[in-house]
Amino acid sequence: MDDKEKDKLLENLPACAAEYITLVIKKMRYRKKVRADVMSELAAHFEDELRDCKTDEEKEQKAQRLIENFGDPKLLAILMRRAKKRCRPLWRTIAARTFQAAGVLILCLTLYTAWFLSGKPRVTINYVDQFNRMVRPTADESLNAAPLYDEAAKRYEKNLQDCNELAKLSGKKFHKLTDEQKPTVEKWLADNKEILDVVVAGSNKPYFWQTFNGDENTDLMSILMPFLGNYRHLAYALHWRAQSNAEKGNFKDAFDDIKTVYRVGRHLTADKGTFVEQLVGMAFKALSVGTLRDILGHNRIDSVTLAAIQNDFEQLIANNDFTVSIEAEKLFVYDEAQRCFTDDRFGGGHLYLKKVAEFSLGEPNYPNLRLFETLMNKGPVRILFTHPNKQQTMETADRYYTFFEKIAHKTPAQVKAEGIIIDEQEMKIVKGNVLLETLVPATRKVIEIGYRNKVDVESTLPLIAILRYKQDVGDYPENLDKLVETGYLKKIPIDPFSDKPLGYKKTSDNFIIYSFGENCQDDDGQPDRDKEGKIIPFPDKGDWIFWPVE
Repeated sequence: MDDKEKDKLLENLPACAAEYITLVIKKMRYRKKVRADVMSELAAHFEDELRDCKTDEEKEQKAQRLIENFGDPKLLAILMRRAKKRCRPLWRTIAARTFQAAGVLILCLTLYTAWFLSGKPRVTINYVDQFNRMVRPTADESLNAAPLYDEAAKRYEKNLQDCNELAKLSGKKFHKLTDEQKPTVEKWLADNKEILDVVVAGSNKPYFWQTFNGDENTDLMSILMPFLGNYRHLAYALHWRAQSNAEKGNFKDAFDDIKTVYRVGRHLTADKGTFVEQLVGMAFKALSVGTLRDILGHNRIDSVTLAAIQNDFEQLIANNDFTVSIEAEKLFVYDEAQRCFTDDRFGGGHLYLKKVAEFSLGEPNYPNLRLFETLMNKGPVRILFTHPNKQQTMETADRYYTFFEKIAHKTPAQVKAEGIIIDEQEMKIVKGNVLLETLVPATRKVIEIGYRNKVDVESTLPLIAILRYKQDVGDYPENLDKLVETGYLKKIPIDPFSDKPLGYKKTSDNFIIYSFGENCQDDDGQPDRDKEGKIIPFPDKGDWIFWPVE
């Protein structure tokens, strides 16, 4: 109803009545159509009551009495609004309540989202410092191998930049080099003997630790380990020199380099380093014993020399703990938890999206993690409302690592015998926590590689003992017990994938040393092979063969 219509409706009423009706309609604060209807009804009521009045004065007086009877205009407006609401159709009531509820929800969501986005994390623990203190033994700096390794790595890197041809060969095994490439490598080895001598000196140090710089603003995830890449180049250079010396018959020098590579690997796997350090260390140990087996498989070495290398390896691996340490990895997750959640307010801290977004928006420290993308795929509702808070995440991380600390001390054969399905247990622990589902590493696989490394290394001792026995006796032993009985071997290594003595088979002209492998089943020394018939290294089915060398 526009103003003209209102004026026309009220023009025949006394001014006091028109003013009263207008005030009531204004106080109703209801839908326009309903207010128009109420105005028409009130106007009609006044007109009916004033119809018998003869004069304007009489109309004015009677209108005043009607107004007094109606009472306070605001109260009348409220009563009429309620009456109209009670009289409206049910569907209109439902629709009104629905829109009201939606409005309240939108308002609450807006306020909650504003609160959610306004939170910020508060870093309280310097995990870089804690990591440094954890990995450093109580020892003088002069006993640390790291400075020597770093010096050799820097010099080697500079040489790679100066020699493009060598850079192309770096990381290749010696037997894969062509006859044209080997002279290049051997010349470099001769010219850079001092660099490798520094590595040898470092490997004879009793301890190894790196110290990283950083304060509470430096997260552990941002600490890169570029030195490991150069360490790998140095290990392969020593592998080259060992193979080169073996081809020339200089077995003592070759075995010395093999032992150096092993000692470097032992440094990296000692104490409580990161998974990356431990895996690189395991790779160096595997390169060491793999090079040794290659040399033994392609050369006839006298029994005295074999006895010496066997004795040296027994000392090298004595008291080696091949159990994977997860202490450093715990610190990584704890550090990210304090940075990826807001400071505790009511609700215990929630995800800090600005931080987790760095995992996928091109931050240099997180080139491979896609956490933010994963979170968004899970849905914003899960991020805003149902994702576990900081305290719950820390408690879940504790349960996760407590579980794997127990698993790390169980051999794969024990795990299978006890019916533990690690992947299911792992997912059961972290399920529902997208942050942990993304951040935690492949812990089960790392632990398994640790046991694989153990049997790979320990198989070397009976291998050498068998070769010695063959030279001295003229035939291979019927079983490994014979080596212990005759003093060629102190004890038979136990295969962690069977919890039984290492597998051994005497063949018509050779012998087989093997582990049950990942499936923890004895396949009678039969490996898994690819389409070309080559043995697949460490497959998930078939036995793992350590001898003979293909």
